Amino acid sequence: MSEINVYRVSSNLQYGRISPAARIMDGKRQPVFPNDIALEDWELYPIRLSKFTTDVDFIPYYAGNEFILDETAKTLLQPLTEACGEFRPVKVGERFYWWFKCTARYDCTVKGKIEGRIGIEKLNLWSEVNRWVFDPSRLREAPAIFIPHEDPIMRLCTDVLKDVVEKSGLVGLTFQHLWNSTTGGEWVKEPPVLGPIAAKLGKELEDKWEKNKKKYGLLYDKLKDKEGIKLI
Repeated sequence: MSEINVYRVSSNLQYGRISPAARIMDGKRQPVFPNDIALEDWELYPIRLSKFTTDVDFIPYYAGNEFILDETAKTLLQPLTEACGEFRPVKVGERFYWWFKCTARYDCTVKGKIEGRIGIEKLNLWSEVNRWVFDPSRLREAPAIFIPHEDPIMRLCTDVLKDVVEKSGLVGLTFQHLWNSTTGGEWVKEPPVLGPIAAKLGKELEDKWEKNKKKYGLLYDKLKDKEGIKLI
């Protein structure tokens, strides 16, 4: 029987970032939180675009746990993901993209084996997971992309999704390896946000922004004359 791998899937911040601009409600500017909006109430909210955002297939939404896709990526992934998420339209200038809202919360870990810091024990919610342990029998039935019970912020997948994306040549997603059915879980640690290591990581990210700007071109530059774009 073939090995199974689990990855954290997210949009890669080295390609920039977009976020919804605030909207006016009751005369006040209110932030938009897409995860809290029902599908029937969804609107084409104005977009704020980071000056570092490059023109790739998957664009980071917020801090990278969510992402938007272009039409090419949507066409490829929709057959795999239509049972575990929703594609909602997003307009950037005069271009249409799709925000993918993952709706599949799937329980496939081995309780009592996970390492890290638990936040709310009675709800099995973790503040930080350093080593994951999964049940292979449950993973064989897992959706293409899913939310683990332990951390509703994360999006996980197996090789089913990763192989399709990588073979297609689409750009913008990252797959962080978390677990293998033979070798077990990888030790993972969230990167620091302060100190010399954080400064080094920040400089590396800036270097990647410069390289990607030259390779793909800045999306803002291509859309700057279109209405609806606000630069971060």
